[in-house]
Amino acid sequence: MTELKLYKSNSKGIKILALSLPLILIGIWMISEKQNGTFDYYMGWFIVSLFGLGIPISIFNLLDKRPQIIINENGIWDRTIKQNEIKWEQIKESYLIEIYNQRFISIITDDTFVFKKNAFSWLSNLNKYVGAQKLNINLSQIKIDEAKLTDFINTIRITEKYQRNNLIKNFNSNQRLNTVFNSQKYVAYLLILMCMFVISLSNFYAFWIIMIAMGIGGLIARWYRGTNNNSSLRKYSERIAYLGFTNMILIVLAFKTYDYTTNKIGVQLTNKIETYKTEFGNYPNEVKTIIDKIDFNPIDKYIVDNNIIYKKTDKEYILELKFLNHNTKEFDNELNEWN
Repeated sequence: MTELKLYKSNSKGIKILALSLPLILIGIWMISEKQNGTFDYYMGWFIVSLFGLGIPISIFNLLDKRPQIIINENGIWDRTIKQNEIKWEQIKESYLIEIYNQRFISIITDDTFVFKKNAFSWLSNLNKYVGAQKLNINLSQIKIDEAKLTDFINTIRITEKYQRNNLIKNFNSNQRLNTVFNSQKYVAYLLILMCMFVISLSNFYAFWIIMIAMGIGGLIARWYRGTNNNSSLRKYSERIAYLGFTNMILIVLAFKTYDYTTNKIGVQLTNKIETYKTEFGNYPNEVKTIIDKIDFNPIDKYIVDNNIIYKKTDKEYILELKFLNHNTKEFDNELNEWN
């Protein structure tokens, strides 16, 4: 017997992980950098505690390989509704609805379908209010064309049993093609995100243009539905908002990482320069020999060679850093940071 098995999409787990992990890292940085008892220190713990919940949720979504929906020649079964298999002969009609940005297939059954337990009266009233039925298949975690699945259910329920296997095979083949196409789309989104990241680092105004586009995309995705609740404008606006938000998080992490790394480099250089003065009575004219004696990793070495400038004055010296936003900063020996 041919079966069509529909699984949870990994995209939801990846989205939760992608949104949670950068914020957790920011929270950890706040805890490690800020003094105990300050507002920023407690805010760091709050961020880690709140968004840390996203880690087990995302891991569960990624590792859960159980099929959510199984379709065969006899009927359809959905694990989430906790009911027995619904026979095709018991389905009178199915239709697609959207409730709070989540899509469901509402199924109207005849009197032969026996529910395992009756729904609470308030839930039945709520279903009626939003236009749903007692049986509603949640498609929010499945990567599929909801309208095509609804049409498929309405077609197979009135098809003779001996023809249903062929219908399921054809629909299954189309699903495999869609999976390949979706993989290509994710690669394209990754390339777009990389371009956005590079552009944001290279030009301050470009970063703010991307931020404005993210805000507009978020507003459209939240409030615009179109004529059929399946607007292409809303769909692409949502993607722009996700890409913009991810880019913003990556930019913040890049700045924080660069800030932490360059402060560490500044402290190391300053200590070596002061040691040189103690030994020879004056500051060095150049620091190349000092740099060569420090065991920098490849990234630190690149930053030192390309972004840090040493200038000797009459009695002092200046260390200048070219920051990611192209501003120039000087190292403060007392604060041990670039200002």
